[in-house]
Formats: sequence, structure tokens, C-alpha cells
Amino acid sequence: MEPAIVSKNPKVTAVETYIKALTEHDLGAIDALFDDNATVEDPVGGDVIRGKDAILGFYKTAFSSGISARLEGAVRLAANHAVFPFVVELNPGNGEMRLEVIDQFTFNDAGKICAMKAFWGEENMTTP
Repeated sequence: MEPAIVSKNPKVTAVETYIKALTEHDLGAIDALFDDNATVEDPVGGDVIRGKDAILGFYKTAFSSGISARLEGAVRLAANHAVFPFVVELNPGNGEMRLEVIDQFTFNDAGKICAMKAFWGEENMTTP
């Protein structure tokens, strides 16, 4: 008897696609993940970015900083949410900065991210 094939949860796949898109500076992948009317709050407590055009502009700016990312733990799923810890590294030309982040994605019924919240603050930023 062959073992059953377990398909990956689509929310986990979305998180993995997001992390890969950050590292590869893949604006098309980011575009495919977000709903047209999504919001991004990065960091939480800052200005809320509304709508896909503004969100893509936000990521385009981030990509120009030489951003890369990697997961730093398991993706947690509850209802229509995925929460995950990850590390962002930036190379702005004058040294590297490391940022430890926890993101929360809220998904709509179509499986698109309709809200993203990034939890981080100054105490989560380090330089080598």
C-alpha cells in the first residue's frame, strides 16, 4: 500500500510563495497573491496601504533595497488567517540590516490576501 499524498494547505503555499517573491524581487508573484482591494499595514501602527496599485508600489520600493527573506518557524493557521515568523535582510549599500518580523495574512474566500499586517519594531532591527 502506498502512502497517502498529503497536499499542502493553500495558505501555507501562499506564505512560501510570498517569502520566495520577496527574495527573488518577483512583483508578479506579489500581484497574484493580493486581492485588488487588499490592505497592508507594515508595521502595525503605521499608515495602512490600500489597493493593489499602492501595495505593488510598496513592494517595488522594498525590492530596490536589496531585500531578501526566509521563514524562521512554522506557519500557523487559524480560520482564514496565516501567521508566520520570518527574517528580512536589507542591503541598502551601507551595510546589512536584519529585521525579525511576524506577518499575519487574512485570506478572502477566493484565497487571495485581503489584509496583511506586519508586526515588528525598532527592537527587532539589528545591524552586523
